[in-house]
Amino acid sequence: NVIPNPSDRASRFVSTSPRAGGSTLQQPSKRKHNPFSIRGTYNLRRSLARSLECILISSPLMHYGYDLFESLLPVSSSFAALAHVVADSVFLDGIFVGTGIIATGIMEGHSLKREVLPNLRNVYVPTLKASVATSSALMPLQFLSFRFLPVQLRVLSVNAVDLVWTGVVSFVSHGGGRGHHHRELGVSE
Repeated sequence: NVIPNPSDRASRFVSTSPRAGGSTLQQPSKRKHNPFSIRGTYNLRRSLARSLECILISSPLMHYGYDLFESLLPVSSSFAALAHVVADSVFLDGIFVGTGIIATGIMEGHSLKREVLPNLRNVYVPTLKASVATSSALMPLQFLSFRFLPVQLRVLSVNAVDLVWTGVVSFVSHGGGRGHHHRELGVSE
């Protein structure tokens, strides 16, 4: 069944929380130096935007996608689990990269036409490449999640793994350490 049961709302909300934290791990802090960042400052607005994108867009899509995958090819073998992991990495990650760039750009207060869409054109492919590389590295963990966990727990498990994925995608899509904000958006000064 692709349509979620209303009683799953609480578990769906809880399962979005780990993934939403990935941008925070990548982020630095304005008030104090953050050893997890190459820039040394924390962008609260970006972190909130990325968290909201994960909670409101990516994680619900992930639930629907996983339910759809399960209805098309139930995980009853290692082959089916691997097919789910590949479908997640190929189809869903491509969508999540695009929605992440667009939604966070808009929520950060940037103009859709002047800044967000040109940034999407500039950083989508490099960000997708980073996404594929990260997903490939995390594939064994995702395979275990798809193979041995019921579909209701997969999003929670994959979201925990996606802390790393979200941090990498946020980092690359926001300029990968290339200076200040306008350059991050790919907008010339």
